[in-house]
Amino acid sequence: MQLLKITTTPMKYELEVESPKLEYHQDFTPSGDITTSSSELKIQSQNADIKIDTYEARKSLGLVNLEDSVKQYSEKGKEHLTKLIQQYVQTGEALGEIQNGTDIGDIIRQRTIEQPILYTTTLPSAGADISCEPAEINISYEPGDVSLNWQIKDNSFVFQPGSVQMKIVEYPSVDIEYLGGPMYVPPSADPDYKETAEA
Repeated sequence: MQLLKITTTPMKYELEVESPKLEYHQDFTPSGDITTSSSELKIQSQNADIKIDTYEARKSLGLVNLEDSVKQYSEKGKEHLTKLIQQYVQTGEALGEIQNGTDIGDIIRQRTIEQPILYTTTLPSAGADISCEPAEINISYEPGDVSLNWQIKDNSFVFQPGSVQMKIVEYPSVDIEYLGGPMYVPPSADPDYKETAEA
């Protein structure tokens, strides 16, 4: 007869398994920045410059500025003074020859019959001074520019590793149940043994 009843209960658990994932991201819509600069045309022009200087022509007619007028009058005064000195010297020399038979009347008569020297000229005696600077035009052109800057995203991989989670629902157990008394061998060893009559 079985004295002990042993009951074992195994452990119960649940497994939550998450598979690994590999995610692939791809952007099929690139973007770009466009930078433009306009063309530029520059035109610089300068008109012809004609200068006409008629001062020398006017100077030959006696129309001079103040500086030249003072210079001319100074030269004329110097020239006139030189001629007067020459005349006085010549008269003095002639008067010094009186003892040689020179007559004072002849000297005065000679001075009165002297005529100024005449000459013919064309006025104005100088032409106009003409100078010309030709017209000038400068053209510069700078072409426009277009630049593209593409923003292309790289394809990417994202890996998520898997996981295993174990959840214990029921822990293991061992139940021992006593069912009865001991068994003696021989049976007569049992203190409660009673002999039975043999037939």
